[in-house]
Amino acid sequence: MGKSKGIKRVFLYIGVTVIVLWTLAPLAWLVISSISPHRELMDVSSWLPQHPTLKNYLNFFNLKTQTGRSFLSSLRNSLIFASSVTVICLVASTLAAYALARLDFRGKKALVMSMLSTRMLPTVALIIPFFVLIVYYLGSIVQLYDTRINLIILYTSFILGFDIWIMRGYLISIPKELEEAGLIDGLNHWGVMWKIILPLSAPGLVATGIFSFLLAWNEFLLALIFTRSNQAITLPLFIQQLGSQYTTAYEQVSTAGVMAAIPPIILALMFQKFIIRGLTAGGVKG
Repeated sequence: MGKSKGIKRVFLYIGVTVIVLWTLAPLAWLVISSISPHRELMDVSSWLPQHPTLKNYLNFFNLKTQTGRSFLSSLRNSLIFASSVTVICLVASTLAAYALARLDFRGKKALVMSMLSTRMLPTVALIIPFFVLIVYYLGSIVQLYDTRINLIILYTSFILGFDIWIMRGYLISIPKELEEAGLIDGLNHWGVMWKIILPLSAPGLVATGIFSFLLAWNEFLLALIFTRSNQAITLPLFIQQLGSQYTTAYEQVSTAGVMAAIPPIILALMFQKFIIRGLTAGGVKG
């Protein structure tokens, strides 16, 4: 038995090592490419740069160059979009999920599934209807195309249903008796929400907020269609623009990729326990 367990443990370690290498190898190559001069990066005879440089990172923060101005504008816009969408979705999804978790009404199950279906539809299938609505119908009333508020509304409309589904699964796992005890102690429904539900929902809120941030941060297609200037350019769109018909600055693309990966990695490392608890809650009930 001891020998069998030892063999299983060895295979387990080997499997974990393969998965870790498979996951981290692209990120490691991204970092290596970002500090490699263009000529050395194109040289297939060596994996590591002989003369590593931070020139690409310095250029991205240089406001005297067009690349630097575009990068900082896209970084600022992505932070604004992701943060705004996260706050809006957290507030709206918490209230909606609480109603869906606690209230009984006709068509509730169909409503929950319809919200989840918003993530099942491919974004490209809704591009033309959204474009016609925003440019031709609403365009005569208010100019939304190539604006930040437009992308915030679009991102929120695609992410909100998924957030409601996650929060509902977590709120179902909270016993109703805790709310009843709060009402007996003299709290009203808003007091119960603020002093009981929200503190207990911290893991679900963090998990929902991080997923909202990541979905908004990585969104590309909507920004590509509804943006035409640096006014609302996002970081994924900036990375795409680094390539052209004739040449691609792979080292700049890698540098921008590293910069774009830093915020999600920091969030995942800071709140990894909350993410796991938030996603696994509600897995038995409801």
